[in-house]
Amino acid sequence: MDKKENKFGLWLFGFGLAYAFFQIFPALLIKPFIGPVYWGDVLDFLTPFAVIFLVYFLYRRIIKLSPKPNPKYQPREIFFKVVLAVGFILYVNGHGVHLSANAISRFIENSGMKETEIFNAAYLFDEIISHFMWDTGVIFISLGLILGAISLPVISMDKKNTVFLLWGAAFYGFTFTVNGIEGQVVPLMFPAAVLGFFLCLGLFIKEKKKSLLNPVHLFFLAGYLVSTVLFSYWGIAHAGFPEFSALGWI
Repeated sequence: MDKKENKFGLWLFGFGLAYAFFQIFPALLIKPFIGPVYWGDVLDFLTPFAVIFLVYFLYRRIIKLSPKPNPKYQPREIFFKVVLAVGFILYVNGHGVHLSANAISRFIENSGMKETEIFNAAYLFDEIISHFMWDTGVIFISLGLILGAISLPVISMDKKNTVFLLWGAAFYGFTFTVNGIEGQVVPLMFPAAVLGFFLCLGLFIKEKKKSLLNPVHLFFLAGYLVSTVLFSYWGIAHAGFPEFSALGWI
């Protein structure tokens, strides 16, 4: 096996870190840039370029390392590519809607027009439509990678790469939860985390019996486990799922 092939842990760490950084950090940059545009919006503009590039890189590595497509499994190969493509479209479109609608609704609110219909329209696209599109895209992307990685051969990873993989999974799971709670899409994200965990657990157990280690499945298994635990804790601790902003945390 090529020495580069055992660096899946580092690549997955990069994906998890980029997803966390570009989803969370822009919300903390609240200094105005130009008009209704904040510095956070400027950084957030780069989000799909960074995240989608890394996902596409992972996709290409999966394709390269996987054996030549067997005609018997061709429908599965097509399905995973379609799922990934739909995820890309939803993620990019949802992000674009959110980026613009968020700046507009913030400007309207700061102008003292929060009780107007135009604010309600902007809020609808900012906090509801865009988040459901954006986060559904994340779910489809993860599902596409999970399905695509089923055909991966044995991947040799040393201890360092495994540690990086688990750190990346922790970043992914934490951010997945934060997006679900602050984005008011818990009914979508919480069940997705639970189902994602059990899907990856089933695949991981099946591969373990064959003495295989699939880094993509391990990444999402750990990530969705972290997310499931965090969602459960937040819901129990607060008897519901209040946003962090509603509690004055951000």
